[in-house]
Amino acid sequence: MSRQLTYCLVADGGTDRLLEPIIDWSIQRLDPDVQIDGRSFAKRRGTLEAFFDRYDPDGMMTFVHRDAEGTPLTERLAEFDVLDQKSMVPVIPVRMSEAWILFDKDAISEAVGRVTLPFSVPRASRLEEISDPKACLDEMLLRAAGNPRGRRLKRFNREIVNLRVEVARRIRDFSPLDSLPAFRAFQNTLEERYIYRRHIQRESGGGSATPWT
Repeated sequence: MSRQLTYCLVADGGTDRLLEPIIDWSIQRLDPDVQIDGRSFAKRRGTLEAFFDRYDPDGMMTFVHRDAEGTPLTERLAEFDVLDQKSMVPVIPVRMSEAWILFDKDAISEAVGRVTLPFSVPRASRLEEISDPKACLDEMLLRAAGNPRGRRLKRFNREIVNLRVEVARRIRDFSPLDSLPAFRAFQNTLEERYIYRRHIQRESGGGSATPWT
């Protein structure tokens, strides 16, 4: 019988919903027998401590997005030490969430319904070096869409948030991100705090279930 799981994603803005496919993939890589039954989303305001003093996440696990914004990853992770939430997993891209979906050219093309127009994507190992991942993704989406003008451009701009999320939904394999320290930190914390950790350890013979440690 498959295990059941619900989770809440707490993030800075609506575009960060693109993290949901990444979270889903990460959970199911760790535990292929789990069934994700529900996801909720909440926008965070203020400090982590103040937010969780007044907000009770709806879900069995809570994933909290926080951009590093130039702060070392270790310092961002330390901000979570004041929170007594055993099932909380920090999700901290070094700059922006969009950095984690820039590597898949096919997904970007499919998001705008085009598959033949030429453009290039950065290597996964270089994603943390990109200063403005959101602008980079939007430029690639624009090129993939054929550089629309006039009314088509206005419609494109209205749909840009949905297009970013659609790119993430069309990526089937996020394992190229394993080369990034921030992504590995997310995967390792997920394994440590996963609510069914004991089940998958028992099923795997007691060792680590993850392929990246």
